[in-house]
Amino acid sequence: MRTEIHIPVKRRDLRDFIRLILAFFLCLIATALYQNITLFSAGVLDSVLNKSLLLLLVHHLGFVSLTALFLVFPYKFLEQLKANAGFKMVSLCLVVLLGAEGLLIKYYVDNYEILGAGFIERVEALGGWSFLYYTPVFFFFAVVLLYLSYRITANVYPLVNRMYPFTLIIFSLFLATLITRKNPVNENKTQHLIYHQFEELTDFNKYDGQEEYPLLKTYEPVSGLASHFALKEESPNLVFIVMDGVGSDFVGEKAPFKEFMPFVNSLVNTSLYWPHSLSNTGEAVASIPSIFGSLPSGEEGFTNLESLPQSYTMFDLLNDNGYQTSFYFGGNISLENLGKFLHEEEVGLISGRKAFGPGYKAQEQDAAGISLGYPDGELFRKWFDDFTSYDRPRLDVFLTQSTRSPFLIPSPDDYRKKVDEISENVQMTDRNKRLIRKNKEIFASLLYTDQAVRTFMEGYRRKAEFYNTVFVITGTHNLSELPQKDYLGRYRVPLILYSPLLKSPARINSLVAHTDILPEVAGLLNAKYRSTLPEKVSWLGNGLVHKGFFRQDKVIPLYRHRGNLQEYIRGGICLSGNSLYGIGADLSLYEPREVQKKDELIASFKEFRAINRYVTLNDKLIPGNLLATDTVNTEKERSEMVWINSVFNSDDYDNAFKTARDLAISGDRDRALLLCEHILKEVPGHADTEILKGRIYAWNKQYDQAAKLLEKTVKKYPVYADAYSALLDVYFWSDTNYKALDLKAVIIKNRIYNKELKSKIQRAEEKMKKDKTLFNDHNLGYLKFEDDGYE
Repeated sequence: MRTEIHIPVKRRDLRDFIRLILAFFLCLIATALYQNITLFSAGVLDSVLNKSLLLLLVHHLGFVSLTALFLVFPYKFLEQLKANAGFKMVSLCLVVLLGAEGLLIKYYVDNYEILGAGFIERVEALGGWSFLYYTPVFFFFAVVLLYLSYRITANVYPLVNRMYPFTLIIFSLFLATLITRKNPVNENKTQHLIYHQFEELTDFNKYDGQEEYPLLKTYEPVSGLASHFALKEESPNLVFIVMDGVGSDFVGEKAPFKEFMPFVNSLVNTSLYWPHSLSNTGEAVASIPSIFGSLPSGEEGFTNLESLPQSYTMFDLLNDNGYQTSFYFGGNISLENLGKFLHEEEVGLISGRKAFGPGYKAQEQDAAGISLGYPDGELFRKWFDDFTSYDRPRLDVFLTQSTRSPFLIPSPDDYRKKVDEISENVQMTDRNKRLIRKNKEIFASLLYTDQAVRTFMEGYRRKAEFYNTVFVITGTHNLSELPQKDYLGRYRVPLILYSPLLKSPARINSLVAHTDILPEVAGLLNAKYRSTLPEKVSWLGNGLVHKGFFRQDKVIPLYRHRGNLQEYIRGGICLSGNSLYGIGADLSLYEPREVQKKDELIASFKEFRAINRYVTLNDKLIPGNLLATDTVNTEKERSEMVWINSVFNSDDYDNAFKTARDLAISGDRDRALLLCEHILKEVPGHADTEILKGRIYAWNKQYDQAAKLLEKTVKKYPVYADAYSALLDVYFWSDTNYKALDLKAVIIKNRIYNKELKSKIQRAEEKMKKDKTLFNDHNLGYLKFEDDGYE
């Protein structure tokens, strides 16, 4: 009898799994080369082998490590059940991932855009699913490449042969890739799509309405304030004073500490005053989009969004109607990306701490050796020093900061002495006196800021513009350093409209919020001047004047920290989490005996939270065609971003500036300008980039454009010698050397002792001497550096 010998099928071990993973990485290297070769052939990238390729390989390595972590355990399990089962399963998964990566790269090199959350709508918007026709081709190559790469790894055995150290190593590799910056050109496309789709799918409170722009509504101008003003033929100037941390605890009829802001409180009786006013946020910078844009905050605060949605703000409104706009802040204008927001809103002059020259005294350093910038008195003085009369109306915005931690002010001992005097002489509760004693620095800062506002108002009153100006005074939020009695306490802020144009003072009892200011300003201007207004808006507010205390359809979202939407008002009910409260006449909260339509209110809150997230993440506030802009970037713009990402792969914008400078010096000025634009979009206050951009304009003989940009740069950074140097070159090359004399005065005023600047001014003067008319007309030599100790 013949005996059959059964040769058992050999089970695969970890060696085979590691070979598959290595083969997978080799295949991803091939896809990376395919991407860069295609982009290089299209003229998008400068070269195939570049820094972005290296980063792409690093991110592919991270994806391989993550994939191995997910597959190694089922691989071992299936191999124990049946020989080759685990091997086949892993092979199939890797083929699918490779095919998907190939298709996604194909889409990317065709459209210069990476697919993520909401990819279905985006693909359809950019021309459809034609890239899927290549599915058989990419999956065929995936099989072939994986097979060949697996054969190549036959003689390459990993150094690790135990599962525990192997998984530890690949997990470490994955974690390492998390700290590297990802751009579309250097990111694994499959990982990007899976991550963002998973994030979208696991967000169970999603907006599922039918409206693509759920906040968009036809604009119906409100005119509640018009009857209170005797407006002139010319549009009024607007001045906003937004005081950091100054809430209704310090300003108002019933403010428990109103004695510490006597001047601002004196305006209450001569102004339009809202005793029931709320900030929409508990943070300073976050209040700016609410006040000037009536905007939702999103999940991280509006200014912190990675890509700012298109919107129509007060800056847009006033720019459209011929206003000159400015924003003054004594601190870091880049804080919470505030500068980026203001830059995108095309504010005419953005003045932060870098704009203060040697004639201004900065705030004292705190215990950590850090100064916030310049105190409020210096902030207002800077505006007066910069002041220029215009033949058009103006908007001037001030964001103060002396009333924020660490509350360091000039002459602190004098103000603390006043705090003691007030505490002793004013009748108040023992509790409030204890709070004052424990927080003298806070109350001293309030007195200081109040005095700074008084000085500003008195100085402004001496200007002709005063008699056609509306002053809007409010706070960003109530100070969190002092205890609040309920959830609403943090949001209670004063709102005062003071103006010589007012017919009479009035107390308006409407419950309002910062988001109601923009609609009211638009309505006020429209009532008299028939201003240019949008057809549709996505503003959260609906005006500052309405009948009664509550308006039943009024919604006020309250963001406690950045985009942390915790409280929500609808009608006369405040929701905090899942708790419902009634709102009393003094904005105190109480537990109502019964709430009608409670489930409907909670559902409304959830829906708004979903809308808040949807509109900010997906740019669904207002369609681009209503703003005369295109919401979908052109192919040229998208290809430019691919190139930018290929040469700039980090958050180091100083390094990006050096790249732009090298490009400009080598003669590639167009791409240098492109990179400059990108840097300034992300970091509007990057002075060196502004100067380089101005120099490039000058090198291209676009002297008017160069001078306009550099003159603004000099105004923003008055102690930065390079800006003056570049501007003097522009004046020399454009034969407008007489302007150098005015610039010379500014240089001397700011005490910039620089031999290069002196040489360039002498160059300009020498050229002017050759023209007797210029010499006489401009009084050549009326200022000398030596007179100010220059030498």
